[in-house]
Parts: sequence; structure tokens; C-alpha cells
Amino acid sequence: MTKPILVYDIEVFAHDNIAVFKDLDGKTVGKFHSNGIERLPDGSFSNGYAEAVDLIKGKQLVGYNNHFYDDRILPKMLEGWNPEQIKALNDTIINSRDTTVGRETMLQGTYDCFQQIDVSRPGLKKIEANLGRMILESTVPFDINRKLTPEELEEVFYYCSYDVWNTVQVFKMRRDDYFEAKNELIGMMKRPAKKANDWNTTTISTGIILDKPLTRWSTPRVGALDADGNYQMLEAVPPEVKDLWMTKDKGHINIRAWDCDVQFGFGGIHGANTTRKVFKDVTMWDVTSMFPHIILNLNILGPASGTYKQIMDDRIRNKKVNPKLAAAQKIIINSVYGNLRSEYSMLYNPAAAKSVNFYSQSAIYQLCERLSPFVEHVQQNTDGIAFIKRPNATDTILEQIEKEWEQEFKLSLEHDHFTKLVQKDVNNYVGVHDDGSLKTKGGDVSRYKSDSAFRNNSTRIVDIAIVNKVIYGKDVVDTLMENMDKPHLFQFVIQAGRTYKGTFDDDGNKYQHINRVFAAKGKGIHLFKKRMDDGMVKFPNAPEEMLLYNDKLYDEQGNNMFTDFADKVDKNFYYKLILKTLERWEA
Repeated sequence: MTKPILVYDIEVFAHDNIAVFKDLDGKTVGKFHSNGIERLPDGSFSNGYAEAVDLIKGKQLVGYNNHFYDDRILPKMLEGWNPEQIKALNDTIINSRDTTVGRETMLQGTYDCFQQIDVSRPGLKKIEANLGRMILESTVPFDINRKLTPEELEEVFYYCSYDVWNTVQVFKMRRDDYFEAKNELIGMMKRPAKKANDWNTTTISTGIILDKPLTRWSTPRVGALDADGNYQMLEAVPPEVKDLWMTKDKGHINIRAWDCDVQFGFGGIHGANTTRKVFKDVTMWDVTSMFPHIILNLNILGPASGTYKQIMDDRIRNKKVNPKLAAAQKIIINSVYGNLRSEYSMLYNPAAAKSVNFYSQSAIYQLCERLSPFVEHVQQNTDGIAFIKRPNATDTILEQIEKEWEQEFKLSLEHDHFTKLVQKDVNNYVGVHDDGSLKTKGGDVSRYKSDSAFRNNSTRIVDIAIVNKVIYGKDVVDTLMENMDKPHLFQFVIQAGRTYKGTFDDDGNKYQHINRVFAAKGKGIHLFKKRMDDGMVKFPNAPEEMLLYNDKLYDEQGNNMFTDFADKVDKNFYYKLILKTLERWEA
């Protein structure tokens, strides 16, 4: 990134519109209004957006969801469109969700912090809430049909500046692992495109591997054929599983094997021991880069297989000597399988995607079958298994099974070990490594170690309390009390989406669309989502008695600013919530 970075946001009203630009230090370097307003930092006045043209020249612009919205609006502001024209364009983009409007003059090469941020697609306000920051929404209605007063304009500028500051912080969080990696990918393209900077990494990755669309298979092809013309890999699973795969396009089937309930489908194999939930001295075998190696084994990429393998080999070398390039190469490697299932990709090949799945599940099933006389199975997952050795399981026997399996399926295994493993199911478990460090997986415990900035970060105290209880035996009450100075662990982030009129209480008062609430001790407020037909809908999983707090939770030093939190929050609510979740772990 050689160009200076400018982070920006715009706000549009019927007869006013504004834009704010900040540098990476969070300093406002441009502040513009459709009718001209004082511009920082030198105190001079701008004539509408005339000076903004020079401000952004030679700069790398960054926004949040700007590829959808701001990048199409700002050029029209710079051209001198009046506020009424800008508002009409704004309404067309937002209300029709038409991605073609304004495309002819759309800014190119900008960075969008919203791009590929997470499958949940969090808005900027959701991230503010997740991180314990102030959740600020403008009280000035965006459908106001008159010019803004000076006081309203001041509030809108403050609101917009706050959004830009938060976008600066999100950009810094994503710069190395997304934007820098993306730049590396663009440099690797066979035929770099002018608009490549606007593409997502999966699209760019396809352009590195292919010059033209992949030839699609008419049916799945799973390994070698036997003497009767059947794919040998399909004979490695129970007949009912093969029948599912060959006659359906979706669904799953469960079998009982090795004291586990094992599920086969079109995504992966999943199974867990049903006799108990706590295990000691657990060995875990994971398949190294399973899907990429299967893609090579089946020659799915045809002539491009050599390029793909070279990227895989280079990444191993670059992990130490060039981590930034290795990170970009990892994106390429991992994007191929997803693109096999994407009808918008040159890699689209649904029969090949099925083949990868059938191959992986057959391989894992066979590994479990061959180990079963010598181990107690703990779990099976798409690319790995966990087990406990039986007394008859010598290292020689296990090594022989492993070696023969690797040779037959052309895959390799990595080993891990846990002194203790507690699992609710195959997708929710906590493992204690030999050095005492933890591996947590699943929606109940995955946030034990850190906050989730871009995903759901409501009631993280539940994750912490569950791990503390099942691994360390700590009483739930002790976990609650020792975290009373960390209110964000107890927050519920509730949101009324764009299909609702907004958030209202039972007296009809309107609130922000996104709010931070806690379980209130005693009487609290009752918030609902109001449907377009004025029906009121409860927020799922949220407390009935709510304590609303949208202010900043911590100061710059990390000190709790919600100082009377412990006195106002209903601790018993969280205690019951944790116990209800724990029931599924201890049953």
C-alpha cells in the first residue's frame, strides 16, 4: 500500500449531504457539505465538494460497505449534483438494491472493510457494540423533508465522523490478514484486471489458477475404478451411504458405529461418542490440507493442477521466509473448493465438489474402521478423528495402519494430543493440550479466549463459565463475580433489521436500530422489533427486563466506565442461562 490512506463516509438527506475524510491516525482532514461548510484542519471554507477532488487525488480510499453505496454516490457529489439529485440516487440504491445504478462513474480501486468480513455480514454498529464501544445512531431522521438546522447538521457531522473513526479501526484490524494479502494475490494474477482491486479474494484466486472456465463433470468421479466399473471409493462406505450419494443431491443419513452416532451427507462426516462426554489421554489425527490434496488426487483442475500444486508447495516454504505471501497463497488454496460450488465462478463444477466430499468421508470412515479394534473412538469430523488407545494398541500397529491408509488415499496425517477432552458433540468441545493450553471449538465455547469483533459477541460470559466449569471445575457463581468489571461479557446486542420499522418499547417510544442491553435487576424496559404492519416481535434470547446502555463501556486505558453495572445487572438471569447451557455438556 504505497498510496496515502483516506477513510471516508457520506450521509445523504433530502436537501443536504455531507462527507468526512480521516487519515489513519483518526485525524479529520476533510469535512464537506453540499452547500459549503468549514473544512478542517486549516479552518478554510470549501465550495461544496470542489476541494474534495484534490483531497482524494492520489489517495487510497477506504470505507465500510462503500462498494455498494458510497463509491457510487461520491462521484456525483464531486460532479456537483444538487442535493435533490443525490437523494434520488440514494433512494434508488437503497430501496431497489439495484447494483447497476451509478456504476458508470463508480470509484474504482477503493478498499471496502465490509468485503468478505464474515458470513454474518455485520454492520458497523454491530462491530461497535461487539467491541464495547459507544453505539451511536443519528437522531436526525434520514427521511426528513427540509434543510437541516445548524444544530442538526452538527450532530450529523459528529455521527459521520464517529463512523469514519470506527472504520479506521476496522481497517487496521483487517489490513494485514485481508488487504495486504489481497494485494499479493493481485500481483500473482496471470492477466491482471483494472478492476481486480474491487474483486473479492476468491474471484482473484480463480484468475490466478485459470485462464478459462473449468470443464464441468457430468457425474461425480471418486478415485479409481474396480474391475466391474465401480468407483472403489464408494465401496468404502456402508451401502446406504453410497445409495444416498448416488440418488440424491442433498440430505444426510445416520449410522451407528464404534459407539458413535455418525452422520454422512454432502458436506462432511460428523460423529461423536454417545457413551460419555469426558475423555482423557486423547489422540487427534488431522488430515493435512485434506480438500486441496483431494482436488489434486482427482485431477479436478485438469491442466491447472500443476499451478495449484506449485502454489501449495511454495506456501510451505514461504511460511517462514515470506509470511505475507504465504497468507495470500493460503487464500488461493482454500478458495478452490468453495468456487467449485459457486455458479458465478470459472471453477464451477458441482459434480467435482461432490466428489471431494465423497472422497473425504470415505477416507475418514475407512480410517476409523481400521483403527476400531485398537481404539475407543471419541469423534469423527470432516478432516480428522479423535480416539483413545486401547491396551492392545501398540505404536507399531497404529503406525502401520496410518502408513497404509496414507498410501491408499494419498493423504497425510498430523498428530495432536490432549490430556483431557470434554465434548458436547463433535462441533462443540474443549481440549487441554499437554502444555495446559486449550483448544475450544463450537458455538458454546469458541469465544472463551477472545472477543469476536465481527461475529456474534453477545453473552460471551457463557463461553467463559462453561470452559471454567468443565475443565477447571470452577463454580459458575465465581466466574460471574470475578467478571463484574467486564460488562461487555454480559451484553446482548439486539438489532432490528431493514425489514422492520425499528426498535420500540411497549409505550411506542422509538430507539436505535441496534442496542446494547443487559438483564436488568428488577423492572427494566421492554424492547421489540416493529414489523411493517406494526406488529411487535420479541428479540430472540434477549432478557425480558432490559437494562439499556449504548455508551462506551471502557475508557482508553481499558477501565470500566459502567461503574454501577454490578448493582444494576440481574446476575441470577446469567446464572440460569449458563446452567441451561451446561446441562447439554454434563448430561
